[in-house]
Parts: sequence; C-alpha cells; structure tokens
Amino acid sequence: MIKKKNIVIKHIQIFSILFLLFFFLTLTSLISTDKTFAITNSNSFNSFSMSPMYEKTFINPGESYTGSFKIRALDTMTHPFYYKIYTQPYYRTEDNLVIFQNINNRSQIIDWTTIDIPETGSINPGESKTIHFTIHVPKDAPTGGQYMAIIVGSDAKGNENNNITIQESVAMGYTIYAEINGDTIHQGDIVNSDIPSFVINKNISGSSIVKNTGNVHSDAIYKLQVSSLFSDKIIYTNEDRPETHLVLPDRTLYNETKWDNTPIVGIFNVTYSVEFEGKISTITKLVIVCPAWLLIIIFIIIVFLIVWLFVRAKIHKNSKLHF
Repeated sequence: MIKKKNIVIKHIQIFSILFLLFFFLTLTSLISTDKTFAITNSNSFNSFSMSPMYEKTFINPGESYTGSFKIRALDTMTHPFYYKIYTQPYYRTEDNLVIFQNINNRSQIIDWTTIDIPETGSINPGESKTIHFTIHVPKDAPTGGQYMAIIVGSDAKGNENNNITIQESVAMGYTIYAEINGDTIHQGDIVNSDIPSFVINKNISGSSIVKNTGNVHSDAIYKLQVSSLFSDKIIYTNEDRPETHLVLPDRTLYNETKWDNTPIVGIFNVTYSVEFEGKISTITKLVIVCPAWLLIIIFIIIVFLIVWLFVRAKIHKNSKLHF
C-alpha cells in the first residue's frame, strides 16, 4: 500500500513540475515579447512646418473666397528648403484614413482654385512664406461639401539643381472643407455603438459607426466616462475635451474612443456616448479588465486543483479497498 501511495505522490510531483514549467515559459514569452518601433527622422535635410493645417469655410455660388496659410523652413536646416505646391482631391475612408481621390464629385473645388505663387520656390532656414489661394465658385456649382488639399512638398528637381541630397521626401497638406451654400442637407445616423465587456491586454474603449446621409460634412462627438464599481467616483472622463471627427458626405465612419491609462486589472462602470446630427446614443456597461497572464494562472490553478482532487479521491478509494 505504501508503495502505491509513493507512486501516486511521484505522479503528482511530476505533474506539478510540468505545469510550473509550462507557466514559467508562457509568462516569460508574454513579458519578453519583442516590440519593434519604426523610427523616422522628420527633421532630416528638408523639413518645414505648416500653420494652420486646415480650414472650414462657407461660400455662396457665384462668389469667391480668399484664404491663406504659412510654411516655415526650420532653423536647423543648413540650406534653403526647395518646395513644390500642387492640389489633390481629399477623401476619408471608413477607418478615417486620408486618401487623395475624387469621390462623388466632391473635389470639383480643385478646378475653381488658384494659388498666388509659382508652383516651385525656396525658403531660407528660419524664414516663412504665406501662401494665398482663391476659390472662384461657379454660379451653377452643386451645393454641399467640396474638399481638397493644397500639398507642399520637397522639390526633387530644385534640390538636384542645387546639388542638395536629401534622405527623404517630405510633404504636408493644407485641407479645405468648403460648404457651398444652397440646398444643403445635414442628416445622418448612428448605426451602432458598443463597449467590450471583457478586456484582455487592451485599453477600455467604446466603438461606434456613424453614417452621413447628407450632402455636407458634419462632426461626430465621442465621450467616454469610467467610474469605480463600488462608488460613483469618476476615474476618467473626456467630457471637457470630447473626441471629435469630421464625417464627409455619403460616408460611414468607424471610430474607437479609448482610455489610454487603463490599469491591467479591474472592474469598472463605463459609459460611452456618441452624438451625430442631433442624435445621441448612450450605453453603460460593466467592464472587466484582465491581463492574459492572470487568465493563464487561473487556468493552471483550476486544472491543478481538478487533478489534485481526482488523485486524492483515488488514493482514498484505494485505501478503503485495502482495509
């Protein structure tokens, strides 16, 4: 009988060692996961700043509008900044990525726009240049939103002609959101909104999809509030500075609003609200935050307890049969 017990105990010890080894290897892999960062040097041999970066304007058909923005060559440059200026259609995808394509004739504004300086030029280090542009809207222009970007980028030919070698080409876009007055339609829907109830190795967040069914751009406003489970104490809120994204006409936008400083473990009450075209969607959920390694530990403990209870029951049963 003693011999059988010793064999069972050895089996338990071997099983325990294997599980501890599995846990150690898994935890090590989670902690020592490599993170690769792509490093780009924005202040290389050809760098500049732009101010402001965009503007919203209202224009009547048959009228003109003149605007401006500044570009400045950085003081750190050792040679003039040779630039080129050109226009591009402006468009945003469902994931809020910018692409330069003419969608639904919403970039006709390019044909109506003139820029007051030559397409190429240069600025000395530390100096600025103001770029003026004029939009001449035809009398028969379609009402609603029109979108474009005035791109300022490195002029490869200018650098080559002056024997300047650059490491990378840089460019920035001044975005124009124009609303052509007339029969404008402001309307849209909040398609859905959600808060994940169980968060593993991520930040607490709320997500939503809004759809602009009008013919002009409109702002979607996102608010997130996190409070303690056992009190009404607010731990995080962006109420004072809610997240805002512009939704272009005939477009659907998906967005996630996150709490970047989410702790690794906790249980919280989370409220997420979306406001778009006069409509508001608000949801509140209980959210559990848990890291993957803690789930693995819990799983190992549960499995170990099941095996331990099974072995104990078997030992107890054998001891009864012996007597």
